[in-house]
Amino acid sequence: MNKTKPNLKSEYNVPNLERGLLVIELLATKKSGLTLAEITETLSLTKTSAFRVVSTLIFKNYLQKNETTKKITLSRKMLSLGISSMTEQSIVEMSIDVMRALRDELKESVMLGILLGDKGTILEQVSSSYPVKLFVEQGTQFSLHSSVGGKCILSYLPKEESDEILKKITLTKFTKNTITSKKDFRNTLQEVKKNGFAIDNGEDIQGIHCIGAPIFNESGYPVAALWITAPHGRLPHDEFDAKGKIIAQYALDISIKLGYISQ
Repeated sequence: MNKTKPNLKSEYNVPNLERGLLVIELLATKKSGLTLAEITETLSLTKTSAFRVVSTLIFKNYLQKNETTKKITLSRKMLSLGISSMTEQSIVEMSIDVMRALRDELKESVMLGILLGDKGTILEQVSSSYPVKLFVEQGTQFSLHSSVGGKCILSYLPKEESDEILKKITLTKFTKNTITSKKDFRNTLQEVKKNGFAIDNGEDIQGIHCIGAPIFNESGYPVAALWITAPHGRLPHDEFDAKGKIIAQYALDISIKLGYISQ
């Protein structure tokens, strides 16, 4: 006797989980976010159901709500999950040729890093052409406040996200140049956004300078940073501006490969 196969949709679906996934998928397409009413209308959910699903996702830190605009967006936690899953498949693959070209032009070690939680992580590096070079293993973590990678990404994050991260981190002093005041650090982030590139003036390791720029995805979100690192003698202060603009262009090349449309 033939057994009737169960209807997978009717027997195994979890309605609230399905609604939660629909909310996440919707907000992934809305960079500026939506209000609860807009989510309810777009997905044809009941007000009670939408409220419960959204409230749960906010409580678990997968969504965040701007109390001024009432807009709900994906949180840094949710975006980090997406970034971590795409890094090796997309960012490194799209970046490696550009990194080699940048190394060939400036001769210095080139690094690629991302932000995960309240730390940065090195994804890839291309070593300097010079015999004396700084080598950093893939997966090495770096502090956000003293690194060029951290400054690049934090300066372009939505304000709510960058403020949340700044509340959590401690601005530990590593060298005499390390920024230890959060007010001064916020001013530095504004300067980075104004210039389009960031500088590490021996703030993480004494005598080592770095210059970098952010990498954006198709939504204009800062998913990574590209930078060079060298002894201060090979990367003096009077070259920061010129080389910063060069690196920013290479970072833009990677962003465009990731789908970013330059403004």
